[in-house]
Amino acid sequence: MLTTISEQVKNTHSKQTWLTKFKTTLASSLLLLTTSQTIYADESLGHFSKTYTPQQILADISQWENFLHSTHPNLAHSVENIDDFYTQLDSLRSSIKTPMTGQALWRELAKLNATMADGHLSFDDGKNAQWRAWVKDGVQLFPLEVVLNNQGLFVKSTLGGDANAYQGKQISHINGIPVSTVTEELLQRIEGDNLAFRQALLSRRFAMTYRLVYGTKENFNLKFKDEDSTVILNALNQQPESIQSKPFEHYFNLQLLNNKQAILTVKTFGWDEPKKYFNFMAEAFQKLNANQVEHLLIDISENTGGDDEYWMVGILRYIAQKPYKQGSDYSAKILAKYRDPGEVVGTVVTGSLSRMIKPETDKSKLFKGQVSVLTGPLTYSSAVLFANTIQDHQFATLIGTPTGGRSTQSGGIQFLTLSNTQIRAVVPRFILARPSGNKQMTPVQPDIELTINPLNKAQTLADAVSQSSKL
Repeated sequence: MLTTISEQVKNTHSKQTWLTKFKTTLASSLLLLTTSQTIYADESLGHFSKTYTPQQILADISQWENFLHSTHPNLAHSVENIDDFYTQLDSLRSSIKTPMTGQALWRELAKLNATMADGHLSFDDGKNAQWRAWVKDGVQLFPLEVVLNNQGLFVKSTLGGDANAYQGKQISHINGIPVSTVTEELLQRIEGDNLAFRQALLSRRFAMTYRLVYGTKENFNLKFKDEDSTVILNALNQQPESIQSKPFEHYFNLQLLNNKQAILTVKTFGWDEPKKYFNFMAEAFQKLNANQVEHLLIDISENTGGDDEYWMVGILRYIAQKPYKQGSDYSAKILAKYRDPGEVVGTVVTGSLSRMIKPETDKSKLFKGQVSVLTGPLTYSSAVLFANTIQDHQFATLIGTPTGGRSTQSGGIQFLTLSNTQIRAVVPRFILARPSGNKQMTPVQPDIELTINPLNKAQTLADAVSQSSKL
């Protein structure tokens, strides 16, 4: 069963698409629509801008519910009150009386995201490629990149990443609305295991989320904390950083420091050219040993997951000095395309991973120095499994903040595009506990607590290197 579970993690791609749309007012004439009609109200946001009949919407909700129950092994894994979940779903169904845009429907469906409380269980707000196309076609967005945390909403840069004069300032109002009200409205529709993760995701997708919830704006009146004046900024037709296509070096790089230390940045456990990734890792660890590096910090604080093979073969091959496994107890729904001989489709199987993965036999390839791993609120999915494995087998010291995902992770995600509205849903098919067997439903706790400063990553890395290298 180990091989089957591991293969399914390959379907757990980085979750860089998250959910948020707003409900638009429909003209009274739309009430005359027949069940076979689809109205094109506003083409700027593709399927979200089209209007659908109640019959089409209800059919899609039923399609999703069937998909959910035929795929997920145990909704109680993340849904705190299962009765409230079904009451919410029934209420949504009964509220569908008139035609709605896909955007308005998504806004209602996405309220289930917070209830389901799992970054692998959600309604999708559009692929990055779709958003790039919409921006290319002229969609105007909120003009700033921001950071949201428990202290408030702060300016990170201009939309797209360029520096500006407002960097670091805390926004108190947007178009006259208190930021606390705005962020509460947006966070309602962001999925994830915990608040810190959802805040980090909203930070990445704030411009798009705001556009979908509050609609098109030509400009934005901003007030900053402790300042009386109002700043007016025009909306920008610009790709947010989170959806921009970036080179290999953005996600994977090695920095050798002057004091026999190094930082290995790994922002995802996946790449379209696997050979390039594995060659990079082999060369990186060769370079570390050739330069007699004594301490390596592996930064996965922004790694939202991918494929276990990328860290088992790409990293643990060079630092694991004893046999290990990447999980323990599991439960999985049997799907037709993954069925092994003797298994019945639709049933839930349980068990425990027992096969230990052997370490590298060529000792010359093993990294000889100390290793620490930096975690943060965006550390999710396969990156959580990596953190679990590192900690349980004592391969490295974890430093940073708790991970964005529960230690006991769902995975093997499956996708469904609803037939009528084309809204995409994500559902996991298995649940896996950490190698120790501890069914920890809280985030992975670091061995050393360190605040992640998203406005000054260089300082965060310097602090992490300094603190962890002293152990």
